Amino acid sequence: MATSEPKRVIAPEPPARLADIALPLAEVQGTWFRLSPRRYSSPLFWSRLGRYRFDSTAARWGVCYAARSITSAFQEVFGNKIRHSTPLDWNEIQDICVWSISTPSSFRGINLFGETLSVIEATVQCFVSSYPKSQRWGAALMNHSADLDGLVYIGRRCGKECLALFGDADSSRPYQSELRAALLGELQFWDEFWPMLDRLGVRITSMPKERERSREWTLA
Repeated sequence: MATSEPKRVIAPEPPARLADIALPLAEVQGTWFRLSPRRYSSPLFWSRLGRYRFDSTAARWGVCYAARSITSAFQEVFGNKIRHSTPLDWNEIQDICVWSISTPSSFRGINLFGETLSVIEATVQCFVSSYPKSQRWGAALMNHSADLDGLVYIGRRCGKECLALFGDADSSRPYQSELRAALLGELQFWDEFWPMLDRLGVRITSMPKERERSREWTLA
């Protein structure tokens, strides 16, 4: 077991020999979920903004983020407000659509937890602490000769598996042609939407006096 130390343990940077380490590929095929404003016709946004966990302005690829469940995706988007007991604005909620993203069997990814941490000389803190550090790890892994398509990591707000997909809108990676994105419906009409809010203790402001309670969803 880990022992306590008198000084804070600092999460390590990507090791100089990372390029020589054989990365243990993981099974990533399956369905993931992403929340997106209704004005967008696709959930596949390849961020290079440097505002999120693994993307940065100088990185080789853009990054699109998804979660293993709709609830996890919701926590990742609104988790900070929920944690500070800040009510969510209904006008923002009703603008959100839910998409599923299916990754192909050809997807090459690794897990940023479990045994992989020892292999790449990392700790969980490398990927859940400061964005500049996790972005440096993201850029280093993008440049690895394993030619990764993405990373499975533990979301800081949901504590469950999330996916960072590497890609680009103009110069796509081979697997991108096999990605399947499907619009499931508006978040507010998901059968589990209100029970989820109750479980998470979420409060809503600007609620309309009357609201529709159901609308057809692709996936119940």
